[in-house]
Amino acid sequence: MANDFDILMRAHQHEGDTRNRKPSGAGWEPVGTTSWEYYHVGGSIADVHRLLEEGLISVAFKSGNRTWYKLAQKGRDLIWAQNMEHKMEIIPAKTIIEAMDLIVGFDDVKEAIASSIEVIDRRRIHYLLSGPPACAKSLMLEAVRSTVPSAYIAFGSRTSSAGLSDVLFEHQPTILLLDELDKLRMDTYSVLLGLMESGEVLETKSGKTRGLKLRTMVIAAANKTDKMPPELLSRFALHVAFPRYKRDEFIDVVRGFLSRSEKCPAEIGEMIGQMVFDYDLGDVRKARGVWGLMKEPTETEVRRVVQFMQKYSPDAVNHKNHLARQHGQMF
Repeated sequence: MANDFDILMRAHQHEGDTRNRKPSGAGWEPVGTTSWEYYHVGGSIADVHRLLEEGLISVAFKSGNRTWYKLAQKGRDLIWAQNMEHKMEIIPAKTIIEAMDLIVGFDDVKEAIASSIEVIDRRRIHYLLSGPPACAKSLMLEAVRSTVPSAYIAFGSRTSSAGLSDVLFEHQPTILLLDELDKLRMDTYSVLLGLMESGEVLETKSGKTRGLKLRTMVIAAANKTDKMPPELLSRFALHVAFPRYKRDEFIDVVRGFLSRSEKCPAEIGEMIGQMVFDYDLGDVRKARGVWGLMKEPTETEVRRVVQFMQKYSPDAVNHKNHLARQHGQMF
């Protein structure tokens, strides 16, 4: 069941959508602003009667047993006050940068994103972060999500066109964080393109169309971008392609990440980084896994866990299976 403010917000959206305006001579009285019936805003007859009594809405006109409504000035003032309160939730760039403290390096990228969020009411800039797994992309998204209350995070592999539209209509996020953008379904691109270009969101269900205009900033992350539509890529003002870490960079990142987020001793974190890289076990997430499997923070434990992972790694098992097949054995 919708609450009163939800109904008022839907009424505000409905009245602001020019597609809902009554054409002249359509058989009903033009009222200057788009009017609506109770079901347009997800309410009941009892809901609109209550809002009428409170002076938040007024009757636009009646025709037979049908009644159309519009927001009263009191209702508009309430929505305005709520929106102003929302706009006052401006997050200083310094706060966002501090939330990104777990990310080693890329200070210029952090500064650019944080500064754009700080002035989001005046300017919208969309960012695309691409590169190999565990290269700080998701950590940047998470840092923004944790500091900006009106941000919303979605995942490309789990987001449909209808799902994304519902998110935008229901949450109206100031920032849409899209992880796994390269796994986004093709039918969802049209919703995203409209949002990024003009802020307009359109949805048609059961022959009825609803529309919404937002000032939403999009920050997306992807492993690869080669199969994405060029018209989508062009809407990102900055495409940051993160390089694969070199050995010394990887060790530095693992040491910094484990010491800051997992309270791992710096020297142990450095050893984990060295061994994960040298044994080609994986990325920063794998290094975190090594620390998680350790029983105590010692070099002996690092070696034990790394050898354990190496023993059962897919490459090692595949090699053993290959040798077994060559000798007619089953592994």
